Amino acid sequence: MARRSTISRPGFSMLFETERFRRHMALVDQYVLEAAYRAVRETTREAEKALEQVTASAGLGRLSRAWASEIYPERGRAREPVGSIYVKGRKRSQGAMAAYARGARISGSYGQYLAIPLPAAGPRRRGQDLTPGEWERRTGIRLQFVYRRGKPALLVAPGAINMRSGRFRKATARRIEQGRHASVPIFVLLPLVDVQQRFSIKQTLAPFSGRLASRFTGYARLAAQRAEREL
Repeated sequence: MARRSTISRPGFSMLFETERFRRHMALVDQYVLEAAYRAVRETTREAEKALEQVTASAGLGRLSRAWASEIYPERGRAREPVGSIYVKGRKRSQGAMAAYARGARISGSYGQYLAIPLPAAGPRRRGQDLTPGEWERRTGIRLQFVYRRGKPALLVAPGAINMRSGRFRKATARRIEQGRHASVPIFVLLPLVDVQQRFSIKQTLAPFSGRLASRFTGYARLAAQRAEREL
């Protein structure tokens, strides 16, 4: 004979099978934990995609791919599942994301100028800043400083602009000797650079707390119904 238990309160009394009740509560607990994990996982991934889209819409296409997310634990269920969204890559990507998300003023170290590469400088190597020193090592050409009153100073090189690529083309030794070459601006020197805010992380993520709660409530209700059916 199945063991039964009774819960009594003033004006209320409930009789139930103890073992059946325990199995039911164990199933509810299991499925609710799975519901919580599922809600956190889906909401975290959805929030990551939203950050990617808002970053790309701000004109930061390549940087938008720096967003990544992780779920703990990776699979299964947990009492307190956690979703984490972060910027992958090195400090350059993390710093750029923070600057565009909040706005920033960047100045050179120890009062030095910031050397901003112009289109003629060509592309930078993956994961590296294109500095005047790196450009000189790459091309074998020494840059020349040009002061301009009332305007930012320049670092220039003797040569010309390739009309197709827009990049610098080295002048021949003969042209340099004869003075038949132009001085092409390679870097502009600025004391500081103001980076305007392009998007807001806080504003982008604001709707997702409500979505997480709503998603969990729906999944938890389905979990309770599933447990009831399996008894």
